[in-house]
Amino acid sequence: MSGFVGRLLVGVLVGVLSGMFALGLAACDSKSESSIDRVPNGSIVLYVSADDALFRPVIKSFEEKTGTKVQIVGDTEATKTFGLVRRLLDERDKPKADLFWCSEPIGVIRLADTGVLRQVPASLDPTKPLWLPLAYRARVIAFHTGRLSADAEPRRLGDLLKPELKGKVGLARPQFGTTRTHMAALLTEFGEQRFEAFVRALKANGARVYDGNSMVVQAIAQGEISAGLTDSDDVEAGKAEKWPVGSRGGTADLETSQPGQPDGAMLIMPHVLGFVAHPGDADAARDARVDEFAAFLLSDDVQQLFISSGAAIRGRHPGVATAATTPQRPETSPDYRAGAENEAKAVALFERIWSQP
Repeated sequence: MSGFVGRLLVGVLVGVLSGMFALGLAACDSKSESSIDRVPNGSIVLYVSADDALFRPVIKSFEEKTGTKVQIVGDTEATKTFGLVRRLLDERDKPKADLFWCSEPIGVIRLADTGVLRQVPASLDPTKPLWLPLAYRARVIAFHTGRLSADAEPRRLGDLLKPELKGKVGLARPQFGTTRTHMAALLTEFGEQRFEAFVRALKANGARVYDGNSMVVQAIAQGEISAGLTDSDDVEAGKAEKWPVGSRGGTADLETSQPGQPDGAMLIMPHVLGFVAHPGDADAARDARVDEFAAFLLSDDVQQLFISSGAAIRGRHPGVATAATTPQRPETSPDYRAGAENEAKAVALFERIWSQP
């Protein structure tokens, strides 16, 4: 595999990526096919909530190597993870998907708990029986590099509540995607009282809600807001466009930073792969194709692509280097199992506060 990928990364992966990743934010709204009425024999059906600029070059490489076609089903930027989870739940008795490449883990945990997923093949990872981590990105605090001095850059969530940022902070809708997972993680870590106080303070400080994380970065770049919560890959996509955006950590800390303090810890969030169960429909050939695709995603060259494209700050195992441009910041990985139990409560609390005059 390494010989093939080594030749192909120059001709296909890197070449395609340089054009597609530069258009990553603009491409997010033109997601993948939504219908799978006709599935060619010998193909794989992949539901995916990752961004086009990442998965399309990888899939193109896999198809050229193996001859196996990958049928892609995505969703909109605003609802992509949540919408696909709902679709997979609806199709549980007659599944159409073979794999779910999800940009955050809580949705996959829900699917595993309801029997939508089969076990991860032991040959790929015997330690993760129900979902497979692919690579890790981070929740970050993004900011406009021309509007804030280095001392004024927010380094913890509490910094977003400062009077000088009133009406100048944004975040994606918490009903969906990584923001939903982030809110659930904060509720789980800090409890209902502190989480509610933070959300109320955000609203009181005039925070704006956008349809997706990329829209938050775009709003910062355009000067509509000065800072916001988003994902590390969305910031990297903005930098690729030469937008005036940067990022700091602190997304796991509700406190306000003190002078001279370093960044707070970044909340780390993996891309994950779930293997869809087909009860009563055994197909060894299909399972072999699915497992081959999963193994391809775990190869060192594709793992390195996650990093070089800005889609991840590090790979799933130590053999893949961390992105050279990523500042070394403390990290924390929340209890996603507990977060899955609290996600609906976190969203309901946020909606209730945001709907109040």
